[in-house]
Amino acid sequence: MESIAAIHRQYGDPREVLKAETVEVPSPKAGEATIRLLRASVNPSDLGMIGGSYGRLRGLPAIAGREGVGEVVALGAGVKSVNIGDVVRIPGEPGVWRQYQNAEAQNLLVLPKGLPLDMAAMCFINPPTALCILKEFAGLKPGDWLIQNGAGSALGYFMIQLCAAKGIKTANLLRNAKDKSESLKKIGADLVIDEAEFDPKSLKDLTGGGEIKLGLNQIGGASVSNMIKAVGYSATIVTVGAMLSEPVRFPTRFLIFNDLRLRGFWWDKWQRTHSKEQIKALFGEIFSYVESGVLKAPVDSVYPIADVSKAMARACENGRRGKVMLSFD
Repeated sequence: MESIAAIHRQYGDPREVLKAETVEVPSPKAGEATIRLLRASVNPSDLGMIGGSYGRLRGLPAIAGREGVGEVVALGAGVKSVNIGDVVRIPGEPGVWRQYQNAEAQNLLVLPKGLPLDMAAMCFINPPTALCILKEFAGLKPGDWLIQNGAGSALGYFMIQLCAAKGIKTANLLRNAKDKSESLKKIGADLVIDEAEFDPKSLKDLTGGGEIKLGLNQIGGASVSNMIKAVGYSATIVTVGAMLSEPVRFPTRFLIFNDLRLRGFWWDKWQRTHSKEQIKALFGEIFSYVESGVLKAPVDSVYPIADVSKAMARACENGRRGKVMLSFD
């Protein structure tokens, strides 16, 4: 069976190096299932892997994509763990962005029936990152405060929604805040602050005296330096990204006198160091949030795999209103 796949044969600008190519997909072997792509999301980490800057790179030539869902359309001999018609998580390796692929059936995660397709395809990187940060750092309780930069990103959206569901208050930093302030407050943001106007000294007034115990850094540079000045005593700041690629000048006096903790979190490593049962339980919690309407995110556009170059061009543009997605056709 022929399948279109998004392949890059060198690292570089995704708009230039990623091409739609035709590959052959054999019939599933014993223990395998054939999956037809339904929807895949385009994440910053995808662009980093294609560009060669991510923490873990695939050997070349490589099929791109790390997150998506598909429908089981064929089964090899002896498969009992999934059925034809099941919607499953497409394994992140060796690459999600292709129309058809075979996978070990016993490793497939079957999704609950009825999950919105676009949201289902976004369940496997950003929501678990946000949930793990809330679970594993600082032990926030209802009424506590979290601050994050890059709040207009997909991860920012999910963090706001999870915090609102748990009664945790959020201070959200982003550029051009006026453009997104209303939409972020609609999903539960307590404070939306423009990076250009952010004054760490005034934040206590805005929070009604509440000290910020946890920070989420996606940006780096001066943004996280200001965040360090804004958090309370013995707070933790967790870094998951560095969109600006600028050096961070940590204010030493705040580290010393405020006993701050600077940590990092990488979802890929969390998956590699936790059991299948733990991963399944975490996703079960995420699916329940999707089913209840707590987690949702806007979609900017959907492109067929054959138009992956157009999808990359859109994903690299500023001013998008949500995720760029890929589909079978």
